[in-house]
Amino acid sequence: MKPFRSTGQDDDTPFDGSGLKIKTIKTRRQLNEVEFASILRVTEKYLLVKPSQKLAPFTFSWLLELHREMLGSIWNWAGKIRTTQKNIGVNPAIVVAELGVIAIESENRHGETGDLVVATAAEFHHRAVWVHPFEDGNGRWARLLANIWLMQHDQPVTLWPANDLRSTESPIRSEYIAAMKQADLRNYGPLIDLHKKFSE
Repeated sequence: MKPFRSTGQDDDTPFDGSGLKIKTIKTRRQLNEVEFASILRVTEKYLLVKPSQKLAPFTFSWLLELHREMLGSIWNWAGKIRTTQKNIGVNPAIVVAELGVIAIESENRHGETGDLVVATAAEFHHRAVWVHPFEDGNGRWARLLANIWLMQHDQPVTLWPANDLRSTESPIRSEYIAAMKQADLRNYGPLIDLHKKFSE
C-alpha cells in the first residue's frame, strides 16, 4: 500500500512553511515528495507484514508516535496535539480526552474477528478524523492507523484511491465525505462499505 502522491496543477506554488524543518523545500511539489517518501517508509514498517501488538499497541502515546513517525522529519508539530481551533475537529481543550477513546476502545476489541474488525477500523478512522488532533496530516494518519488495525487483525487493508480523495472534482471524494458525515451521526455503514470496496 502506498500513501498519497500529489499530481495537482498547483504543485509548484509556494505554501505556508510554518514549522517546516527542511528549509530547502520551497514548493508544494517538493513538500509532497518528501512527505510521500517519509510516509511510505512508515507504511512499509507497519503493513509489509502483520504488525504485532508490541509494535502497534494502539495506546494513546503510540497514536501520537505514529503521526510523528510519518511527518516528524519534516514538521516540528508532528505528533503534537494542536492548541488552536480549526474549522474541523473538536475544541483543542478536549482533543486528548476524545483521542484517548481509540486507545481505551482498542483494549476491548483486540479479540474481534471478520466484519467486526472492519467495523472497528472504520470507527477508529472516523474518530481520528473527527477529533483532528494535529495541525495537518490527520486524514493520512487516520487512514494508516485504520489499516494497521485491519492488518493486525488479519483483514485486508484498504487501498484508498488517494489522488481521488484529494481532488475536489472526484466522485470518490464526494462519496468519502458523505460517508464521514454519516459517521458523524454514528451511522458507520457507508464508511464500512467504502473500506470493503477498496480492500485488497
